[in-house]
Amino acid sequence: MKDLEFERIVKTREILRNNLKKHGRDNIYDLTGLTGGFYIEDKNLDFLETYTGPAIFTEKLNRHGLLYLHDDFTEDSDIKNKLESLEEYCKYEKAVGFNRTSSALLATIIMLKSKNITQILHYVPEKPSHPSIPKSCNILDIPYYESDNFDEIISLIDINKFLIITGSTMNHKIVDFENAKKLIEYCHSKDIKVLFDDASGARIRLLNGQQTALNMGADLVVTSMDKLMNGPRAGLLAGNKELINEIYSEGLKYGLEAQAPILAAMVYTLKNFSFERIKKAQQRAINFNFDELNEYDFLSFEKTPTGFMINMDSKESYEVALDLLNNYRIITITTLGMPDASKTLRFDFTSKDADRVSDNYIKNSILNALISLINKKNSE
Repeated sequence: MKDLEFERIVKTREILRNNLKKHGRDNIYDLTGLTGGFYIEDKNLDFLETYTGPAIFTEKLNRHGLLYLHDDFTEDSDIKNKLESLEEYCKYEKAVGFNRTSSALLATIIMLKSKNITQILHYVPEKPSHPSIPKSCNILDIPYYESDNFDEIISLIDINKFLIITGSTMNHKIVDFENAKKLIEYCHSKDIKVLFDDASGARIRLLNGQQTALNMGADLVVTSMDKLMNGPRAGLLAGNKELINEIYSEGLKYGLEAQAPILAAMVYTLKNFSFERIKKAQQRAINFNFDELNEYDFLSFEKTPTGFMINMDSKESYEVALDLLNNYRIITITTLGMPDASKTLRFDFTSKDADRVSDNYIKNSILNALISLINKKNSE
């Protein structure tokens, strides 16, 4: 039986490879918001080794990770106070690196299996959740239940359960802050632990004035280093030191942990992170208008916190995305995203390449791709 998702990735990588050979990297426009990057400081190049690297970079990542995941990026971000707070965080908390956010989640769920957790509850801003969590639960045969209904989730919270809260969906819908805060407080009153799946939410939620997950009181938080960040495709997991050590231990057993080059790139990304860049993308999204789409009744246009998306039939969405990749060298998650990723046409201005491409180029490319789709449908 053919794996259609795998075939999609193979096909679109070939198209991208040919475009790179023909046009060069400077004429490719990755607008996924997952562009990421793999930047490493020169002084670290000698330590990209199996043992010396982790010995150095795990401690650097611990400190920079905790500092970042506690920073709400408010005006009163005095560096001296931050460093004093960091020393306090390090007494009770820890931050570690995994080769993917999904790897961190899998390692967490493996740890929960050993704790005899009877059910993992998952509160999402909007269903469905990212597939990594239910699939991990299925592999480990742990009962799983997800809902976007606050009352439903809170009624199910009981002893020997574990709660995951998603901060932002794949399509960037943000969790209600008050509901999330109430769930954390209620769980703690029942001695239930909470993990905040903040893959992109660690950036997007802060744009909306929300606190970081750790500052809200979550026991654990995981974020993706490539989502709205210029870092490698890796997961940063932080929180309760005892839990982190147990989860990281499980990760080491199965090779889920980030290796030295990834750790070094994660440290660089955290040290050089700019929240101003996220705010700049937000402003561009606010100013972006696409009234030309109003004449197409088979789609809808929707703004996201740092970009926009076009909702339409998944097959047609893929056709448009394929045209954008083939003819306009625009990369979308629809074409090159991992298996089970959202097929919604999504464009994000936090992407590095977004600075090199105009609003008009993006709009004209999409309009031309839509016209090609309509012509194709009419000829069938």
